[in-house]
Amino acid sequence: MHLRTGHKKSVKKGLVYQLLLLLLLWGCMKPADLKAAIVSTNHMKYSYSELVSDINSLQKKYPNYVHYNVIGKSTDKRNLYEVVLGNPDAKKHLLVIANLHAREYMTIQLSMAQIERYCQNYNKKINKKLVSKTLGSVAIHYIPSANPDGTAISQYGFGAIRNNKWKKALKNMSGGSYRWKSNARGVDLNRNWPIAWKHSGSRGSAGYRGPKAASEPEIKAMIRWVNRIQKRGKIVGVVSYHSTGSILYGRCAGQASSQVKKQTTRMYKLAESLTGYGLMPTESISYARGCSREYFLYKKNIPCITLEVGYEACPLGAGEFPSIWKKNKDLVIREAMLF
Repeated sequence: MHLRTGHKKSVKKGLVYQLLLLLLLWGCMKPADLKAAIVSTNHMKYSYSELVSDINSLQKKYPNYVHYNVIGKSTDKRNLYEVVLGNPDAKKHLLVIANLHAREYMTIQLSMAQIERYCQNYNKKINKKLVSKTLGSVAIHYIPSANPDGTAISQYGFGAIRNNKWKKALKNMSGGSYRWKSNARGVDLNRNWPIAWKHSGSRGSAGYRGPKAASEPEIKAMIRWVNRIQKRGKIVGVVSYHSTGSILYGRCAGQASSQVKKQTTRMYKLAESLTGYGLMPTESISYARGCSREYFLYKKNIPCITLEVGYEACPLGAGEFPSIWKKNKDLVIREAMLF
């Protein structure tokens, strides 16, 4: 059977269109494949084991950009990880602390996704500036999860604690596991820093400042971490991630030096412009006893801003992440670019 000439041309034309379509689809798929995400952000319970796996995977994929250290152990012997992005020998350092409060664990995902994004764009520009140039002069030090024990409690209940002494004690403390803010010893890690500390409350889900300032292993580890970095260079600022409320703490009280006030103002104005979060009034040091931000501002003379992401009550649902990501994806690298 012979095909007419017109029909042959039609078949050839159809084959060409199909080939072009396949090439177009391949072109669309290839960038996504090359940028396949390690950090998953489409589910709610981002666990400790997932965090550890992602840190290892990022370091393996980006060995020249990502380094990590264990700065200490939690009460329940989970590692407290520091992830360093960029040049660890840089003269300037920006710190990022997330997940001080257990139920605010979406901040772990946010931090890890930021790290991956900056690695993917290391040799590209963000806000018309080369990421590699910024990270060559300002190293970014992340503590993605400052409270892994409390997060395990919020995600999986008191049974997630392996230490029998504290597992038993937790059952007699106030507050349910799902909305737990404290660590495994029932101490609020954002009330245990050695700044205007005063005893208040009792062990439970939230608010207890501990038996003394810096009594908790997590806080002790972070204080050592800050002091170690300061010996190597200048800490230019701290970004602290909490949730919820979509608000921003950036104002300084009278105790802050003029230089700290100036740099903190620059930081919060940038954060305000990127996120649209509402700026909160200055907190008095007597009200914010034992808080991390006051510790950095008034005891260590380091500029510091705190961002409260999300709107709903914590733990935040996975559906909130896209909005949080849109506002915060470039925030940390943009803050580094200020310096």
